[in-house]
Amino acid sequence: MKDTEYIVGVYNAINENPENLGSTAYYLIYLLDEKSLLDKSLAHKIYNNHFKSDLDNSEFSKNMIGPFESTVVLNQFAFKLCEELNAEKVSLLSVQEYNSLLEGTLSASDFYRDLLLKGNVMENIERKKKGFLSRFF
Repeated sequence: MKDTEYIVGVYNAINENPENLGSTAYYLIYLLDEKSLLDKSLAHKIYNNHFKSDLDNSEFSKNMIGPFESTVVLNQFAFKLCEELNAEKVSLLSVQEYNSLLEGTLSASDFYRDLLLKGNVMENIERKKKGFLSRFF
């Protein structure tokens, strides 16, 4: 099986309780790789095993992955998914950032490039180490 080159996650901040301004939670809406949408089954499994929180009681979590209490926890989840899929890197973008890219990009190649450069990009250094050492063994 060929390793995944990159993962792009698009997330949204949702306030489930408008009376309480501090109750914002983050949900992953889309997960993409270099070919298409990723199957969310592995992501749901990782979430349920390592990141499931007390906030998880909403209708939102049926179609999305989450809730995450902060972007820090969302980043940790994204990196864990990156490691599990042995991807080279993962990029997280908010819905607003993603929509801005769609509106402001003139070509598909520019959009592809911007997906990998914009947002919060985290590289899987362990993959590079394994790839480099595997050449010698």
